[in-house]
Amino acid sequence: MDDKDLIRKRHVNGIRLASTVGTGLSFTGIFVSILTNAGWTSELAGQLFTVFTLTGTTIYLLVAIFVNAKNYNYFLALLLFWLIISPWFRRAVFGIDDGVVDYLNTFGGRMLDYSFVFISYGMILAVLLSRFYLSVSLIIYYYLITAVSTSNLIFNPKTFFSYDPSVISSNHYAMHGGIFSQNAAITTFSAIALIAIAWSMQRNLKDAIAHERSNNLLGRYFSPEVRDEIEKNKDKHDLDQEKEQQIAVLFTDISNFTKLSEGMKPQEVLALLSEYQTKMVSAVFEHGGTVDKFIGDSVMATFGTPFSRGNDAQNALNCVRQMQVSMRDWEKQREENNLPIVRHRVGVHFGGCFVGNVGSSDRVEYTVIGDTVNVASRICDACKEIGAEVLFSDKVMNKINEKLSSEVVSKFSIRGRKEKIDLHKISV
Repeated sequence: MDDKDLIRKRHVNGIRLASTVGTGLSFTGIFVSILTNAGWTSELAGQLFTVFTLTGTTIYLLVAIFVNAKNYNYFLALLLFWLIISPWFRRAVFGIDDGVVDYLNTFGGRMLDYSFVFISYGMILAVLLSRFYLSVSLIIYYYLITAVSTSNLIFNPKTFFSYDPSVISSNHYAMHGGIFSQNAAITTFSAIALIAIAWSMQRNLKDAIAHERSNNLLGRYFSPEVRDEIEKNKDKHDLDQEKEQQIAVLFTDISNFTKLSEGMKPQEVLALLSEYQTKMVSAVFEHGGTVDKFIGDSVMATFGTPFSRGNDAQNALNCVRQMQVSMRDWEKQREENNLPIVRHRVGVHFGGCFVGNVGSSDRVEYTVIGDTVNVASRICDACKEIGAEVLFSDKVMNKINEKLSSEVVSKFSIRGRKEKIDLHKISV
């Protein structure tokens, strides 16, 4: 999963949360309307407000239930359309009721206090979208709408500000300056605070993406147990710190792969490799190993990276056992389906390796390098010459916890090396 997919995943969660909250607010509005008739004087205004509330609820529900990564843009456009037009629709409904009631002459300066009621709903939903620039734009939009609404009252020739309680209580068109100052300050502060929250959410989004990317990368190499251990003890297990470790290195490859894949379609070859590699990776992860890389039909795994799990040679042996069981089961399945039998070779060596990140500034790979790796690869190759399916070096045999019967191949000459080594041909 690349960064775009991770960002889209977070955005989908954001719009779903915003729509869920919007649904809750709309249901609350419906409930209040049923109990109080919403206080409408105009029957038309009451009916239109009911339509308005039901439409908003429907839109929020549709988005909350059906939005996903593929249709996100369409639902975002739908939700934005509603968030943009809903304040004007609401103003139009109030305008119809105003034509019957004449709000200014009925409520006078008290109308100013109601101008701040609805702004918080839109700004909160805007922040929940988890898109910083879009959230900020919507917050400013709602803030300006409120500013326009209050300006119409403030600059009306009939209204005026007063801080004198006797004037406010006796003059119908007096606007309470203290309450207005508080409302304006709270609204402004809320807008600024919500923008700060949106910015913080954007930062958290980047951190979350980095964390999820890290988990995805770790998941490519390490078993879930090892990955969790790394996450819990980052200071103790720093993957950016290169070091030399004693580890077991395992190589596998498919026997006669060139002949086996001859005449197969590319898709069939990929399917075969994928199935084989899945079985190998499962065995490696099951026994605390690390998948280092895939090389054609070969799998390279290590035991003891990024940290030792105890007896790493024994873990490698147990891994090979599971691999062989999987291969025998696979052999039966393919035989029953009249497919060519797939067999493989395994070579394991133990020794010191350089462990850490290698590569350039553009591409870095967590891997192991050293003579132990080369010898392990040569041991796997030697299976063909010796006629073995599994070969362990003498160093591995000396590290395992059990007595394992084997056929010793003494002083075998590894290709490319002067020093001869003892190999153990084993059946597991």
